[in-house]
Amino acid sequence: MSNWLLKRIGQSILTVVVVFHLTFVLVRLMPSDPVQAMFTQMMADNPDNPEQARQLVELYVSINPQDPLYIQYIDYMSALFQGDLGYSMAENTSVNQVLAEAVPWTIFYMSVAMAITFVMSICIGAIMAYYEGTKFDTAMTVVAVVESSTPYYVVALLLLFGFSYQLGWFPTSARYPGGATIGLNSEFILGAFYHATLPILSMVVTGAAASLEMRGNSISVLGSDHIRVARLRGLPPMRIALRYVMRNALLPLYTGLLLLVGFMIGGSIVLEEIFNYRGMGWYMFEGVNNRDYPLMVGGFMVICFTVVIMMFIADLTYSKIDPRAKASGDNMEVYGSSAGVPLRTQLKRYIKRLTNSSNEPRADGGTAPHALFGDDTVDQVSRKEVMYRKFDRSVYAPVKIVLSDWRGLVGTILTMSFIFMGVFGPRFTHSPTATFDSWVSPLDGNLAHPLGTSNTGIDILSLIVNGTTPVLIMVAVGAVVTVTLGVAVGTAAGFRGGALDRALMTICDIVVSIPGLPLIIVIAAIIEPRHPAMIGVVLSVAAWGGLGRAIRSEVLKVRSQEYVEASRAMGVGTVAIVIKDILPNIWPYILINLANHGRNIIFSSVALYYLGFLPRSTQNWGVLLDQAESSNALYSLGQVHYILAPMFVIILFSMGLILIAQALDRISNPRIRARHAKSVDDDEPK
Repeated sequence: MSNWLLKRIGQSILTVVVVFHLTFVLVRLMPSDPVQAMFTQMMADNPDNPEQARQLVELYVSINPQDPLYIQYIDYMSALFQGDLGYSMAENTSVNQVLAEAVPWTIFYMSVAMAITFVMSICIGAIMAYYEGTKFDTAMTVVAVVESSTPYYVVALLLLFGFSYQLGWFPTSARYPGGATIGLNSEFILGAFYHATLPILSMVVTGAAASLEMRGNSISVLGSDHIRVARLRGLPPMRIALRYVMRNALLPLYTGLLLLVGFMIGGSIVLEEIFNYRGMGWYMFEGVNNRDYPLMVGGFMVICFTVVIMMFIADLTYSKIDPRAKASGDNMEVYGSSAGVPLRTQLKRYIKRLTNSSNEPRADGGTAPHALFGDDTVDQVSRKEVMYRKFDRSVYAPVKIVLSDWRGLVGTILTMSFIFMGVFGPRFTHSPTATFDSWVSPLDGNLAHPLGTSNTGIDILSLIVNGTTPVLIMVAVGAVVTVTLGVAVGTAAGFRGGALDRALMTICDIVVSIPGLPLIIVIAAIIEPRHPAMIGVVLSVAAWGGLGRAIRSEVLKVRSQEYVEASRAMGVGTVAIVIKDILPNIWPYILINLANHGRNIIFSSVALYYLGFLPRSTQNWGVLLDQAESSNALYSLGQVHYILAPMFVIILFSMGLILIAQALDRISNPRIRARHAKSVDDDEPK
């Protein structure tokens, strides 16, 4: 057995042990100490029989509330290692039995959705790449951007409104027809697919945005020699796109899509509540609402186990599928990343020019040889000119490159519009407590209420505008905290290496293995955060692990460059090297992740407010979405504007951040930066 396989098995076991301990801590930290609360309630119901009350509590959580804490810890861990997840108070049966019945249903529709998403993404992405620049490519790119900007629960609500409440084509609840006999018969199987159609479509529509990543991978494959040979042989374009391009470009997507199973199961909490589909997510939602701690923690455990297993399978099979992948731990290569290329190249040439004896122009504008060690000074170039060149290289050039792309321009306009709306908008709209006529439709042409009014007569535009500021705070704080943690951990691990690297990457693997949404739900139930900034911090708890590992890979590529070695040889301190040499070369990648994690914060926060897992201390888009559904806005065309308004702004804000992230990727393209540098030189007077 290889060292790599032993290492992965060890990491998986360690992750499982950490999850076991985490569940015990969560049980003890739940509000009002659930163990003691249950014991008190049982004593109140059975005041004459304290022994029966103790036995009931021990049945529920496998803990004797009268034992010392360390004894409770041993009992709880022993029960978990034996597979005993406790007894559900709400369902009046064991958690094992509840989850054994629910998990197959969740895996059923999630697996179908993932398979369809995978096939669609690789096929559409390969064809888009082959016909790059055509109308088909442009149209599908726009569609993919819209899909990636739309949360899956928004698509679920729209499908529910259109196909269930309006057309009546699909059911709004249940997992199979009521009169069907459970078994391998056509009525039951077709009925199960029929009831799962809308949940599957919700995941497929939003998951098909992975075709953009497939398109990017395929474009890089199109320049390979074997593609040129295929074209010279006169093979049909469709065959080249699907057989030669697709096969080589789908490998980088394999791991991500396999890991998507675990995270999709984590997101099933929202999806199954919307469709009233009794899978694992639905029971976990009920456990949180009813404070059924054994059921809630049991669902959390199963989701974590699923992610750990999927990560292990992904790592085990990827090296078999792609022989280029190196599974040697510290030397792991990440394919498809281009962060750090342009600035690294510039600084490499800068060092070369400063230390050679040629008379070629220097990066700072001088022309004399040995400028770093000789008698020549930089007096030939004014300080103003030097500052201008630095500003052009570090600020003006990236901004011009981003805004020269339609994606960057549109994304910047959308994002800045929401920032201005959140900061200045409340001054120019109605008070969010002022009431007018109920159910005014935007189709009525009432300019005083362009988005209409709610069932209580409140102007919807004022609700949207006043709910923007808390969303902006959550997005800003959550994205900054996530990126800061990921960059700090990844930089320290990649630059220092050794034992610190192994320890930090193990922590990152553990964080990645714990699905974010279920963990945030449990943490929110414990601390009940109310301020938007605090909610942003909570949402970042489980989001930085993957970024930390990605940043480490970028740092490993930069730290071996000549200019970093030169700084070390000159005795420059570690902190100075990291700040001046490492981070400037990966900042495009950092900015891309800042925008992407901002989008993720929007999705998570709105979902948690919509489900009621976060305290309603502020009026925001998630609260508005829940209020709209509670007022039955999904059931009538005349009222649907109430729920469409928050959906629309969620999609627009997310789209702005996604477009900015895609445009920022152009900064790391050396050919684009070279064209800009050439245009600047041509504009300068001779």
